[in-house]
Amino acid sequence: MPRRAAGSRGVGVALVLAAAVLWSTGGIGIKSLSGSPLAIAGWRGLFALPVLSGMVFVRARGRGSAVQIPLRKPWAWIGAASYAVMVICYVVATRRTTAANAIFIQYTSSAYVALLSWPLLRERVSRMDAIACIGVLLGMGLFFCESLSAEARIGNLVAVVSSFGATGLPLALRADQRALSRAGDLRAAAVSPALMIALGNLMAVLLCVPAMRASPPVDARSWSLLAALGLGQIALPYILYGLAIPRLTALEGTLVPALEPILNPVWVALGTGEKPGPLAMVGGGFVLGSVLLQAVAGRRRSPGEVAEA
Repeated sequence: MPRRAAGSRGVGVALVLAAAVLWSTGGIGIKSLSGSPLAIAGWRGLFALPVLSGMVFVRARGRGSAVQIPLRKPWAWIGAASYAVMVICYVVATRRTTAANAIFIQYTSSAYVALLSWPLLRERVSRMDAIACIGVLLGMGLFFCESLSAEARIGNLVAVVSSFGATGLPLALRADQRALSRAGDLRAAAVSPALMIALGNLMAVLLCVPAMRASPPVDARSWSLLAALGLGQIALPYILYGLAIPRLTALEGTLVPALEPILNPVWVALGTGEKPGPLAMVGGGFVLGSVLLQAVAGRRRSPGEVAEA
């Protein structure tokens, strides 16, 4: 490999590694805050909104009317709604159950994406995808076999809803990109992913406004944590990941972010002493192993396809 290419790849790995570490801080940040989970989700999204909106305008710069065109497409709104469901339910689930359960159950979305790829997108599901789906579903079953309080069981169910949102987002992104590419509108295709995420973030904030008004941050510590979650756990990682993807292979772009569900419960355990139960740990192993299996089996995919997911 030429020295320049190797250096670019090293920078890409460092960027996506930093993004994964920042994403993984969501659990400890949410657990450290008091107040309504919906209020936390809303304030977190509000701090992230200016940066995510800025991403849209940077992408749209010099591309004419590209910003308006995706808003007329149904997939943009479906993807945005999926993002809003994902981020709101993740915060609620993290507050009601263990951080490990919340993040690993959300990661079961990979199974649903594989199962829905054929009926929605007419994309072939491989045998390895099917095996990975079985592993994911077995892992999720173990989360619900754990002896948990009623509130934690509700948290697990909310995490399942979060996984549905995490399923809808990549499917909508993929369908939208295909539709725009077939129409020959490459300007809109370049802007659409950033627009979908920013629009979904705005939806999440608007849905949480009543809770935000009822449960505002009470002190400087709360404001600081919410700002860190919005800017450092949502906005900055998306920027780093976007910069990293062109420098990485598809496999690297998938495997390195898988550090997020590993580190998330580690930070929570170090900060709060919360530890997942033994069945949850085994279930998390099934889920993460299945996700990595899908990544390795799909290593021939392009970096662009991975970035959409």
